[in-house]
Amino acid sequence: MALSNVFSAMKREGFVIRPLALYLLSLNKEDNDRAINVNAPSQVGTCMRARFYARTGEEQDANSVDARTRRIFDNGTYFHVRIQGYLKEQGMLLMDEVPVHNYEYNIQGHTDGILALSVVEDGVLELKSINNAGFTQLKGPKEEHKKQGLVYIFCLESRRLFLQSKYKTQEDFDRSLPIRKAQYRKLYQHLKGGRKFTRAQKIAYQVGLHVKMDKILYSLKKPITKAIFLYENKDNQEMKEYCVSSQEAESKKLMREILEEYEYINECVESGTVPPREGTNKSSSPCRWCNYKSACWIV
Repeated sequence: MALSNVFSAMKREGFVIRPLALYLLSLNKEDNDRAINVNAPSQVGTCMRARFYARTGEEQDANSVDARTRRIFDNGTYFHVRIQGYLKEQGMLLMDEVPVHNYEYNIQGHTDGILALSVVEDGVLELKSINNAGFTQLKGPKEEHKKQGLVYIFCLESRRLFLQSKYKTQEDFDRSLPIRKAQYRKLYQHLKGGRKFTRAQKIAYQVGLHVKMDKILYSLKKPITKAIFLYENKDNQEMKEYCVSSQEAESKKLMREILEEYEYINECVESGTVPPREGTNKSSSPCRWCNYKSACWIV
């Protein structure tokens, strides 16, 4: 952890804030369970060089997550849990924390949920919390969020089409379960045991999510073409909703560009070629808040 963050935490007075800040800083030392050598949908549209470093396991800057930032991230996490809980109770949310993957473009991640939009149509759910200034200016989903949603649609719809073409009957689909489980286990060999769960338990949980997802996708008769974005104002819990369709001409063009980016980054990782920087100096956008600034700007 960065010494500047430690010194800042040590200066705090009181019985709770200082030890809490030091504890939150200590969490930076723990291994996270994020897959390394994959294209994460959450990174789509970001700096190609940063994505290369993430793919190749480059060490992040020590001060990338300070105590306050950790609390902000966790507030966002609990916002997701709260809204997902509401939608489950209401009956519209068929599944939360839905795993997505695509072998062809090496995409792997999770979307916030699958929604029953009607009796015959399902869609992707994406939850976003945002401050009042940003919320007030929203006229539609943010561009980076739209790209992320389109990737989720692409992965889920590709998987639906594969399952339904591969397994012609329900019996064929059911018999394929051991094969599908074995394939999914391979996606999570990077996981490590932690304080709460063993490595085997973590892998089994993720495989179970994929099995549940496959069951939903195989039963669908209508393509997945919509992503629903719910934005909540952090200050007053007001909400805005937007729908993005993968069938719109603009969305189709954007998805082609995204897949071209994936092809490019895959080639860069395979050849060991670092993409060019997108910023002009350490303080410029997008370098200023990048977790790989130290590695990127080595002289």
